[in-house]
Amino acid sequence: MSKLSSFFLGIAVGAGGLYTSENYYVVRSNESLHLIPKVAAKLEFPYYDIRQYKVDDWNRNPSLALAIIRSKKQNLMMDSGVNEVKSQMDALWRSLGNTE
Repeated sequence: MSKLSSFFLGIAVGAGGLYTSENYYVVRSNESLHLIPKVAAKLEFPYYDIRQYKVDDWNRNPSLALAIIRSKKQNLMMDSGVNEVKSQMDALWRSLGNTE
């Protein structure tokens, strides 16, 4: 591959990466990776790992939450909320002296 063709390949890959990061979130969930369209095209961090997200994390990232809702993948958000409530209930259960 010549230097000029490598240069143009680099430009094409860079432009594609910029377009993707400007218009999509790459979201890592428990199941797989999801490509979520952003509500408004803007250059911000495009990758989010939501496997350990809690309700407070969703409050800190409202644009991500809105994009997930608009893409009709609310189940990605529900899993994290359910896990947080479950862990709080387990902690309460253990604090009451139950170890089951």
